[in-house]
Amino acid sequence: MKTKRIVNRILWVLIGVMVAATVAFFAWVVLDGINTSFTAEKPGGPTEIQESPAEKTPDMQEETPSPEPTAIEETPQPTPEPTPTPEPTPEPVTFEDIDVVAVGDVIIYESMWVSAKQYGGGEYDFSEITRYIKPLAERADLAIFNYEGTCAGEAAKYSAYPQFNAPDNILTTMKNSGFDVSVFANNHTYDKGHNGFHRTQQVMKDNGLTIYGTRTSENKKSYGIYEVKGIKIGFLNYTYESGPSEYRSDRTRKFLNYNELASEDVPLVDSFNYEAMDLFYSSVEERIAEMKAGGADFILFIIHWGEEYKENANSTQKTIAQNLCDLGVNALIGMHPHVVQPVDTFVAKDGKNRMICYYSLGNFASAQNRTTFQDKPDYAWLTENELMAKLTIRKYSTGETLIVNAGYEPLWSHRHTYDGRVVTNIIPLSYALADDETMESYGLKESSFGVGHAGTAKTYIESQVAAGIEAFNNGIVLPEYD
Repeated sequence: MKTKRIVNRILWVLIGVMVAATVAFFAWVVLDGINTSFTAEKPGGPTEIQESPAEKTPDMQEETPSPEPTAIEETPQPTPEPTPTPEPTPEPVTFEDIDVVAVGDVIIYESMWVSAKQYGGGEYDFSEITRYIKPLAERADLAIFNYEGTCAGEAAKYSAYPQFNAPDNILTTMKNSGFDVSVFANNHTYDKGHNGFHRTQQVMKDNGLTIYGTRTSENKKSYGIYEVKGIKIGFLNYTYESGPSEYRSDRTRKFLNYNELASEDVPLVDSFNYEAMDLFYSSVEERIAEMKAGGADFILFIIHWGEEYKENANSTQKTIAQNLCDLGVNALIGMHPHVVQPVDTFVAKDGKNRMICYYSLGNFASAQNRTTFQDKPDYAWLTENELMAKLTIRKYSTGETLIVNAGYEPLWSHRHTYDGRVVTNIIPLSYALADDETMESYGLKESSFGVGHAGTAKTYIESQVAAGIEAFNNGIVLPEYD
């Protein structure tokens, strides 16, 4: 019983404590509410403390809408200028020049090969003929001559007019004197028939000469491109045909110097018939087109034409020259008259081409002079006068190619007796006539007439060609490149 009473007492104490705590709690709440109300109404009292958003209920949200945000005006910025793409620096325009020279007919007479054999001690040495020309030919980038005759060999018998056949060494001499190209289409090409025609070409090739105007088979070409320092020169060489009039219209037959070509050789010589010129122009046009398609920059045409011993070109030559200019020939050089003829300028009918024409360069190596032609006093002295054509051809890196200077060197054949022999020297007159010392060094004083005849020749040649050369050069228009 005693224990039970103790437990009851403890329970009542606990109940009392709980009641007292409850009364104290409610008293605190009441007093705190009164204090809060009093504080809120008191002037100058503290501002109501805003509830944190986490403690707000939906019914307590503010009814005043939030103000719209004020638009901020932006200061316009200037549009930046685009940075220009730099222009590529153009490649500078460059160019290459080549000097081309050409001389006339190499036509060897008996007195010349006899002298050459004496000079060579039993061997044919023709180097005396070219000794003064050699520096000019070697200095050029391209040197050209016309071989008028054959080298058919000693077995075929050496001979002169009217059927020429000279020792092989004349071609060796021309090559050793600085010449590169031998044009071979002329009226004496077939003087020794089929064998002489083919053998001569073989001798040329053996001496390293390039041949134009003829070929040895139809599988080869008689024309083509000769390249010098990157400049491609298209070469053509034609000769007129001569033979019995009754056969001139027969295109299956061909005559040169009245020698009929074997049927297999007819297509191997480039020639034209004055009675069938349309065929000639058609052939030239096709070949020029072919060479230009093959990269030719410049067209050079060597032609055997005109009338022998005439100082001026005839109307037929002028017509042919105009037509060749129209077809795109850039330079036309004539052979055959054996005397120097003037220089002329032609412009194509469409205005796209301008061509220089040397109608005739005269002889180069020959025995024709006032002594051997004593029965022809009207023109004998003219055969001694000769011309070297000179062209400076320029190719720009743009591909444009043209003659930038045309010129000439007056030559004279000094044929005289010296040391018991008949000597032939070809004299470059602008050098040899400079003063007494050079006259001596060029052998002009080895004869009583050397200085006087040389001076007369220079004056005459200049009267023939100087004005034409000047007119051509004055009309040259060089391209303008920045």
